[in-house]
Amino acid sequence: MSDSEFPTPLKGDNHSIFVRPSSSKLVIFFAAINMKENQFNFWQLGREIDENVIFVNDPSNQWYLNGIPSLGASLDQTILCLKKWINHLDVKEVYTVGTSMGGHAAIHYGIELGANILSFPAEIILGEPYSRSIQNLEQGIVKKDFLLEKIANFDRTIHMIIGESTPKDLINAGYIKGFENVKVYSLLGVDHYVPSVISRSSKLYTLLMSFVSTGMVQKELFSNLGNFNLYDDELFADLAEAYQNFRVANFEKAIFYAKRILTRFPAFESALYIIGDSYLQKEEYQLATNYLARAIILAPNNADYLFQYSHAIRMLGDKKSSLHILDTLIQKFPNYAKAYYARGNMQIEEGNELQALESFKLAFSLNSKNKKFENEYLKLFRKMQ
Repeated sequence: MSDSEFPTPLKGDNHSIFVRPSSSKLVIFFAAINMKENQFNFWQLGREIDENVIFVNDPSNQWYLNGIPSLGASLDQTILCLKKWINHLDVKEVYTVGTSMGGHAAIHYGIELGANILSFPAEIILGEPYSRSIQNLEQGIVKKDFLLEKIANFDRTIHMIIGESTPKDLINAGYIKGFENVKVYSLLGVDHYVPSVISRSSKLYTLLMSFVSTGMVQKELFSNLGNFNLYDDELFADLAEAYQNFRVANFEKAIFYAKRILTRFPAFESALYIIGDSYLQKEEYQLATNYLARAIILAPNNADYLFQYSHAIRMLGDKKSSLHILDTLIQKFPNYAKAYYARGNMQIEEGNELQALESFKLAFSLNSKNKKFENEYLKLFRKMQ
């Protein structure tokens, strides 16, 4: 078939469509923030699904509230366009999938399309302090909590999978915990980038295939299921207070509220990390290591936990162990720029300027917008000329 026989061209700057003539299902994958034109999340695995598939993105980082430019000039036009595709393909079941900004869109668009919805971590209320959306959204583009009413009136189940390492994701999921049509699954030791973590364990394809087959989440795939359904409003209120106070450097209050959580949930990793990092900022390094070590026991592969623990023991004088942790961290997470920068500083202290130059160079190459990385690299580079 030629493009002229379809509602839109199969490919555009913000979409890519794969038609399977024998399929009665349509899966729509919504990309996360900061994706360029013609870049899509779930691209590799999504194409292996033997159903009709549409990949979309929103390079403007407007949470898809202005629509998808290559499919429609507005939200309403984009929804209408997708409905035309559904009719054209004679689709009986629609599935929407996304993470972060794409997770919000998977819920929003999924409700409009009457879809089976799978969202990974997503902002439920937009424009909150320290959120990704408040840094990007046009002012007044939408009522911040509009999605809550849509979810409440939706007659199908919304599935959400989050990690317990990211307080903001827990807080967002807490907003919809009480909805009967919402099922939230939390994973211990997992941060905001849930699909990537699941993919590293080679379970993402199975998860997606199972969801498209049944409309359900195969929770048996996970050995690290958390305790989200045990958490109550008091916990979410304390977590929000701890998180907000930490972000404004009110570390005493952050510690207070996080410790309140630990009295009832002593293995709550986000609270342990907030306390550990708060003590680190207060330069109470022994207390910092105590709480960060407990967080690492629960989440041994969390890069932020390991990085802050490395810094704390370095400040206690154990530079050898600190450097070893950084090397291990870099092996596990080769794109973690801060680890290279910290390693470079330690190599400077040891007089290994050539090795430090390489570390600073790697840090800067991974995050070229960081002026501190750039300045240290250029300063040492000029010195060694």
